[in-house]
Amino acid sequence: MYINKFILGVGATLLTIGALQAQENNPLDISRYSDSDLNGTARFRGMSGAFGAVGGDLSALKINPAGGAIFNYNQATFSLSVVNKDNKINYLNQTTSKNYTGVDVGQVGAIFVFNSNDPSALMKKFTVGFNYESSKNLNNDYNMLGAGQSTSLGEYFYQSAIQHQVPHDILNSPNIHEGYMNAGYYQGFPGQQAFLGYEGFIINPGQADGEYTRNFGSNTDIYAQGKYVSSSGYNSKFSGNFAAQLGDRIFVGGNLNLHVVDFTQTSHAVEMNQSSLNKDMIQRIEFSNYLYTYGTGFSLNLGVIGQVTDELRAGVAYESPTWYNLHDELTQGLYTTRFNNNEDRAIYPDVVNIYDRYRLKTPAKYTGSLAYVFNKRGLISVDYGIKDHSNAKFSPKKDNTYSMLNDFYAAEMKTASELRIGAEYRVKQVSFRAGYRYEESPYKNIKYTGDLNSFSAGIGYEFGNSRLDFAYSHTARDYKTSVLDLKANDLYSYGTWKMKENWFSLSYNINF
Repeated sequence: MYINKFILGVGATLLTIGALQAQENNPLDISRYSDSDLNGTARFRGMSGAFGAVGGDLSALKINPAGGAIFNYNQATFSLSVVNKDNKINYLNQTTSKNYTGVDVGQVGAIFVFNSNDPSALMKKFTVGFNYESSKNLNNDYNMLGAGQSTSLGEYFYQSAIQHQVPHDILNSPNIHEGYMNAGYYQGFPGQQAFLGYEGFIINPGQADGEYTRNFGSNTDIYAQGKYVSSSGYNSKFSGNFAAQLGDRIFVGGNLNLHVVDFTQTSHAVEMNQSSLNKDMIQRIEFSNYLYTYGTGFSLNLGVIGQVTDELRAGVAYESPTWYNLHDELTQGLYTTRFNNNEDRAIYPDVVNIYDRYRLKTPAKYTGSLAYVFNKRGLISVDYGIKDHSNAKFSPKKDNTYSMLNDFYAAEMKTASELRIGAEYRVKQVSFRAGYRYEESPYKNIKYTGDLNSFSAGIGYEFGNSRLDFAYSHTARDYKTSVLDLKANDLYSYGTWKMKENWFSLSYNINF
């Protein structure tokens, strides 16, 4: 395969910067930004994040920022995790497996407590906190491979060419680099796909200008078809928190959050066809895409916690949408082989498409919480949150790709709920923890992202002014994916992707 050549070629590319039409987005893109690993301190993970009315933990501030006012001492925490992702994809009744294991700097932060010396003051104390968290680990490796698909990868290039009527002379360029760029200037991303298909002998020119014919097998069982994907990167969040205790029973707080996105994905869609081919028709295809997405975002949190009784606390919290400004860079390559012909064709334009900046607004979230603390020895906590995923919006809306994607989200996504339950019990210096988390699929019809189920357990040990916490959490979720993830996939069968994540987290806390 030409995978290594493709990756090496990325490092030597030339740049093209222009008003290209946005590349294809797919339904899973939104989950990359609106979903969270619920990362954080080991105590937070050990109780499955059920901290909305508990507070007193740096990671709890992202659920309800009023929890900062429950701290009694200055505290700093550092957390580190090891994650294992077990991926199994069933595609055309064939299952493939691939694992990823890596280290994640989950959290680091500190909070400072300022007590009032006036016993009659309304504000008994206030706190100022700073926290960094890796909100979503995007490192992963997975693949899918199956036999019996009736639609060739070639159909993708054929549809791009005939639907956008790219003139023959645009595609028939003596220079691959210049031809790829010219096709992009003329017809944006679809024009580039048509150019790759033409140069790779996947499509041939038809009689009329802008018409094309297939040069690949169609309506036949394909011997093997699949994709190989490797991704890296993170979504991280820097938060500043202010919280205050008003009187003896009310705690209020707010966060200002800066989000950072850095994501890289290399994918290779592959196909081998051994039946119903005439001489010079395409037998083998390898379509490579290297995507780099980066940008920043802003959001805020507001919350209040009430001490209903000495044992019972209740909290409500609001998490605003995150307003992202994002940039995409895309490099493509194609390798093909023709049947009964020894000629291989490698098309690597060495062009990085740098697309215009675009914006994404994720949905807002509302959370209600209850916590019962008994005898200062333990607690039980429940959080319930809702988020209307149909409110996700890409812009600029004048871009046809983003407009169609917004219509898709509005029609196919819904309000989804999340439930978190956690418990903690202390015996002398040792604390035992456990939790459960359920998150409903945000999709109405096709479950591109399925329901999430997670359980956790943890232990903590105090020594002097310090505490060491350890947690294990297990998460399972199903996804839908295809050999080419398109925003409206009517070409290829879906694969069922089952991903299980195992997290091992360690935190060190110190009061000062």
